[in-house]
Amino acid sequence: MKVIEAFLTLYEARSFSRASRTLFITQQGLSRQIRALETEVGQTLFDRSRMGAQPTEAAHRLYPYYRKIFDTYRESQLALSAGGGGRQQLRIGFAYGISSGGGADYLLEYQRRHPEVQVEIQEWSKEQCIQKLLHNRLDVAFLINPFPENLFRTSRITTDHMYAAMHKSHPLAAEDGPLEFRALAGEALITGSPENAMRQFFDYCCVLTQIHPRISLASGHNLDIINTMTENIGVATLNSGMALRVTNPDVRIRRLILPCEGYLYGCVPLYCGEDDLPAKLLRYAQGYYARNPIPLYPTPQP
Repeated sequence: MKVIEAFLTLYEARSFSRASRTLFITQQGLSRQIRALETEVGQTLFDRSRMGAQPTEAAHRLYPYYRKIFDTYRESQLALSAGGGGRQQLRIGFAYGISSGGGADYLLEYQRRHPEVQVEIQEWSKEQCIQKLLHNRLDVAFLINPFPENLFRTSRITTDHMYAAMHKSHPLAAEDGPLEFRALAGEALITGSPENAMRQFFDYCCVLTQIHPRISLASGHNLDIINTMTENIGVATLNSGMALRVTNPDVRIRRLILPCEGYLYGCVPLYCGEDDLPAKLLRYAQGYYARNPIPLYPTPQP
């Protein structure tokens, strides 16, 4: 089945380098699989050149049959996982930054209530999560918009907020209310690393508001930087989970008014049914956040 998957991926990518990245194998390994398939069918399936890998007429004839075989195989794997007989397994992928920001809080409760389900959690870039879900290496992926929603069955799980944190001496710290996102234009910004899901949403907001951020530091340790901030070194962006863990009394936090909402989505393959385990997990996550919404910072006092 891996050889068929390699053929389908190369056929759709038209490039050994792109296909090998999608499959998380070397180009040499992919080339060996394709040569083995060509030997088996007795036909050349791809014309190799500097321009990429162009499918031959034989490849065009094979593609719809192999696509049907592979899709049926993926559906059968899901059916086996959802059926009885043994412990069920869920392979869950989070785009970088989501689980640490509170996007995985429901999983502890889920595992306590469903000990019969073995949960395997992985963290990847958003692009890797998408490719892994498309190629049956994940059962569920949790992503933050934007992403190509038409590729999956998606469920909106919850919404999160974005905040700006700055030293009390910063001019933007003079007020306490919400801050327009456009106010970040020209500021020295401390953000997450480029593959972080919240950083990618931040970049998307910059595009929507047509501002050009001046990134002074891109780090996966924003919270540590904020909690040790002793002077005005710029404005740091953070999500709700991070904002609630700021302990530095010299830091002021203001909620950003965004050009669009940031949503946490749960994604499953298009062939996943309502009664399949991945779809049930998404409904569980929605119910959890309906009962436990992500709080605004600061938490309103009763």
